[in-house]
Amino acid sequence: MAGGVIVIGSRVLNMPFALAGAGVRTAAPGTAMDAFRAAQADGADLVLLSPACAAELPNSVLEVARRTGRPLVLVLPGPGAEQFDVQARVRRALGLEA
Repeated sequence: MAGGVIVIGSRVLNMPFALAGAGVRTAAPGTAMDAFRAAQADGADLVLLSPACAAELPNSVLEVARRTGRPLVLVLPGPGAEQFDVQARVRRALGLEA
């Protein structure tokens, strides 16, 4: 796959992304680095990581991706992740509410 979106996570996490047309790599515990390197080799533009897979990657790998933007990396929220109200944050940022 040249370019595009690749999701790295469990089979259950990957299923809806695959149905939407994204490339997926199922990563068993301890294999996230191999899956990430394969996504890079495939020329992924965007890599979506499960929280578990992101935790397996060394900070240096994520930092290089952050600095270069190749690939763009996003860690998906996991179960129990903090929910926030985007509209409320925008209103606060504009000074429309305290």
